[in-house]
Amino acid sequence: MKNQAHYFEIKDIVTQFVAAFNNVVIKRYNKDRVEQDQINVRYVYSPKDRVLHDLVNKSQHLKLPVVAVSMSSIERDNERVFNKIYGQYETNSDVESKHLPMPIPVNIGMNMSIMSRYQSDIDQIISNFIPYNNPYIVISWKLPDELSSRITEIRSEVLWGGSLSLNYPNELQPNQPTRVSADTSFTIKGWIFPGKAVQPAKNILHINTNFTPVSGFEYI
Repeated sequence: MKNQAHYFEIKDIVTQFVAAFNNVVIKRYNKDRVEQDQINVRYVYSPKDRVLHDLVNKSQHLKLPVVAVSMSSIERDNERVFNKIYGQYETNSDVESKHLPMPIPVNIGMNMSIMSRYQSDIDQIISNFIPYNNPYIVISWKLPDELSSRITEIRSEVLWGGSLSLNYPNELQPNQPTRVSADTSFTIKGWIFPGKAVQPAKNILHINTNFTPVSGFEYI
């Protein structure tokens, strides 16, 4: 347990997740459904309650529409735990190989809350990701530099929870603006790597033994 390692796996995965969604543009239409303007949707890494607090605080000036993203859980993915193999070796040179420890498969839960003044904005925002999450999208990150001298790509599935919970304001104060929100969730199939515990091993270049072909054996 003392061989602690921190390779920023979770930070890199979450950064890629936000980057995959952080390019949504919604349009403003007139009564004839002709486009009049475009608005970039703001993405923030923060729980929904924190964003709502900032909206109430006038000094924050956080404008709608906004999408709040936050991490909700991390759990081991037992379906991807195959065995207790110690890892594998990557060829470093002609004489030795570097040990790559077996990572732990984890499911990272992500919450996403969409807030807007207009239902049409939410309709456009969710239409940016629902058609492409059927059944999942894939984000790409790399094996930590401390573990490998090569640039090795890791691909992680991002599974949408499949439902959105819409919330409408039922009671409003005279000076309170209308806000519509939609809450949904995602699961990222990620990995967390243990620390380096094994030194490079010498490659096996020759096997000193003789093999003699023999015929006549019957397979049962």
